[in-house]
Amino acid sequence: MLELKNIKLSYGNSQILNGVNLSVKRGDVVSIIGPSGTGKTTLLKCINYLAKPSSGTIAFDQIQMDYQRADKASVQAIRLRTAMVFQQFNVFKNMTVIANVMDPLIVVQRKSKEEAREIALRELERVGLSAKRDSYPSQLSGGQLQRTGIARALAVRPDVMLFDEPTSSLDPELVGEVLKVIKDVTSSGITSLLVTHEMQFAKNISNRIVFMDRGIVAADGSPAEIFDTPSNPRLAQFLSTEHTLQ
Repeated sequence: MLELKNIKLSYGNSQILNGVNLSVKRGDVVSIIGPSGTGKTTLLKCINYLAKPSSGTIAFDQIQMDYQRADKASVQAIRLRTAMVFQQFNVFKNMTVIANVMDPLIVVQRKSKEEAREIALRELERVGLSAKRDSYPSQLSGGQLQRTGIARALAVRPDVMLFDEPTSSLDPELVGEVLKVIKDVTSSGITSLLVTHEMQFAKNISNRIVFMDRGIVAADGSPAEIFDTPSNPRLAQFLSTEHTLQ
């Protein structure tokens, strides 16, 4: 369904991605783990061109694009089939919860307000926020803000969900409510890529784990292969450190 080949990206003299290759099958739930600063979030953003690689190619079903010759039509086609949940929620502070969810349906998909509202209500119920539909972001907890972001992403019915460390900005007691929603989303069969530091959660919900280190995919396998029998020494070191920190 999705294939990235030889993705390279740098900021100034810093090489962030150094030839990443990644393929994703329809229905996969892929968690991307690894130390901070190794390019996990950047890789996720490359998929929908929020970050612009200096080289490499992407194939998304029948859409194929060389990043050095990216064209607007291909970028738009890929963006219409993906939805991203950000670390910092990225909700509009001057809009109610339901207006935030309706916005991309009206602005991007050109749906009527009536249809957009019907879809938004359904997705807000799915993430447990029906009672907060008329609230403003300033009236919500961090967990509720992130669930609003998830509802907004689901509302456009993407083929691929991209989760960028969705719990990293939350207080510890709010993490669980967001992880529960993400588990419900991924168990529905939607193809998902998740950048996360929640190791046990990644192990439980994913059918594949990708370990990134120094801008490359250093290991790729099933949860059992990655967590229980890591063959890559750098991966074993990383997991040992994460376990110690927990």
